[in-house]
Amino acid sequence: MLRPVASHAAALPSPLTDPQGRRLEYLRLAVTDLCNLRCRYCMPEEGVRRVDHADVLSFEESLRLAGVFCGLGVRKIRITGGEPLVRRGIVDFMAALSALPTKPEVLLTTNGLLLEQHLDDLVAAGLKRVNLSLDSLDPDNWRRITRRDGFDAVRRVVDTVLARGLGLKINVVALRGINDHELGDFVRLTRQLPATVRFIEAMPFSGSSGEFHAPLAGAEILDRLRAEFDLETVADTRGVDRLFRIDGHAGRVGVIEGHTRSFCSACNRLRVDTRGRLRTCLYGQPVLDLQELVRSGRTDEDLIAAIGAAVARRHVDGHAAALGTAPGTSMASIGG
Repeated sequence: MLRPVASHAAALPSPLTDPQGRRLEYLRLAVTDLCNLRCRYCMPEEGVRRVDHADVLSFEESLRLAGVFCGLGVRKIRITGGEPLVRRGIVDFMAALSALPTKPEVLLTTNGLLLEQHLDDLVAAGLKRVNLSLDSLDPDNWRRITRRDGFDAVRRVVDTVLARGLGLKINVVALRGINDHELGDFVRLTRQLPATVRFIEAMPFSGSSGEFHAPLAGAEILDRLRAEFDLETVADTRGVDRLFRIDGHAGRVGVIEGHTRSFCSACNRLRVDTRGRLRTCLYGQPVLDLQELVRSGRTDEDLIAAIGAAVARRHVDGHAAALGTAPGTSMASIGG
């Protein structure tokens, strides 16, 4: 059983804050680069080159790093991949994260294929909310996008998650000419379902698949939705999504302008990929090799100093961070 390791990070006098004054309270922690889908906007059909097993952070290493980040003010840890549920031991790891002294909120992003069989154990491990990737409500179109079978299991788990009383966000990558005709269908889901459907601009992280799709901009998504629905802005939201409610609907609708990068001023996220590399911006390159520091026997104080120095160099926005970087990395390699 994984047990949290005591960290000295709580002694830091102030939480992590970047040069723009953004307090960094949200860690996206990738546990694998493997995935059981082959979504066209994420990777080529043959998949991406997997990280060697020896180069993947162990759960013990990830737990230590999580404890350090929590001591630095991180309150929310989202487990990502690849597909996190393909990694053996993931439920015990999430339970150990929930048991850290600071009691962070531990969340999961998943494509849903394996979620139903793990759901009871995940709830027992402390899971309260799920982000589910679902890019089509049509089985044939879902198969075209993902290049795999399994739509029925994913669609079924929507109802199962809500029946268990968990919070649910359904993430839809909006692809022009592929699934954009389904925008209204997704919104209509929220009439009865108390979930948030979020439309995400396609981003240039396709793993050099040659299938990067021209993004359907958030502004155009909203124009299309407003032609059919009366959207009321949800005020005072903290995060990268613009949220809306519709009178008479149990759920909400959101837009994430990931390619436009209009949300950078509100971004409170850090990312650690499966190799243990820290990214202070999705669009930037890794800025710190935490795995090397951990495996070379560095103390928590050393980790704190290195993380603080990396955050102090954080770019003002995703456009600045992307200057000089090479496109083509898969989101599964970055940590979705």
